[in-house]
Amino acid sequence: MLAIARKEFIQIRRDKATIYMVFIFPLMMLILYGFGIRYDVKYVPMTILDQDRSTDSRQYIERFSKSTYFRIVRHAENYDELQDDIDRGRARIGMVIPPNFGERISSNREATVQVILDGSDNNTATISLSYFTSITREYSSFIMLNQMESLIQRTNLSVPPVEMEPRIWFNPELKSVQFIVPGIIAVIMMIIGTVLTAVTIVKEKEQGTIEQIVSSPIKRYELMVGKVLPYAALAYLDFLIIVLASYFIFGVHIKGSVVLLFVVAFFYLWGVLGMGVLVSTTTQTQIAAMFTAIMLSMLPSILLSGFIFPIRQMPYVLQVITVIVPARYFIEILRDIYLKGLGLESFWQPLLYIILFGIAVMVLAVRRFKKTLD
Repeated sequence: MLAIARKEFIQIRRDKATIYMVFIFPLMMLILYGFGIRYDVKYVPMTILDQDRSTDSRQYIERFSKSTYFRIVRHAENYDELQDDIDRGRARIGMVIPPNFGERISSNREATVQVILDGSDNNTATISLSYFTSITREYSSFIMLNQMESLIQRTNLSVPPVEMEPRIWFNPELKSVQFIVPGIIAVIMMIIGTVLTAVTIVKEKEQGTIEQIVSSPIKRYELMVGKVLPYAALAYLDFLIIVLASYFIFGVHIKGSVVLLFVVAFFYLWGVLGMGVLVSTTTQTQIAAMFTAIMLSMLPSILLSGFIFPIRQMPYVLQVITVIVPARYFIEILRDIYLKGLGLESFWQPLLYIILFGIAVMVLAVRRFKKTLD
């Protein structure tokens, strides 16, 4: 095993593509995904058509102008201008205040405001609508409070107020980067680990050195372990680099145990590296191995792991398929350690699956590899 591992280290040192894959590619993915994926929606361009131009309408509009969620790009003079801004993409949301807005509020009647959303980007539209609703409700509560105070002063009623004080745990500022970065780490390690080892056996076949391995007294499991050890060390180093980069670049702190984090990462990396070896034993060319490894690692880890799309909102068939995706469990553990600071007692079941997955893929890889030239 040590001889095989030493040979792999020598080949890795001579292979510039592997060095790039280990040190440059993960940092590029971390930066691109970390800055590119955002669930936060701010400064949504907004066009306003104020047909009332009263004090009440100006107070209402002021709440949007002071908010960081919206950016007023235009005060339209007519409905056609507002529609043109929405059509051309200059505004994602439009608001129409009717002529009798202030009059109805002054007479304690309900005033209706029209909101127009660009639904071509459904995520932005949904979040923008929630922000719009929140600001409108806040303004409505402000008006109702003034009306109640006036009523209380006239009738001497004693109305005990009920006030809500929200407490947001684990991510008080609701920064999406705190939620995304742990998922990015799991996805990157899944891709890197699988791709690195996917060409180990295939390379021997293409270079014609498989005959030396077949004729040697080395056992199958010794070959597999010896092949995995160098890449496990590199992947572990890669994991350390990504963790440090996520802290210094994005300010994502580890609230839980750092030691426990690296212990869990060891089992996860062993599993994904074993999956790469399994791919290598079932393919005949390096191109086929690389393509298969990317398909088996990138797509499931991004689409079926809960990294981007919540698993509970997926169709039932896809929820069943996600059970066999190890990145799903590692993302869950990472978020528990990073955001919640939980210990092993909270995620021992996902960790058990990761361990069983690693054992299963290594056993399959050993059984799949035959020491015969055919």
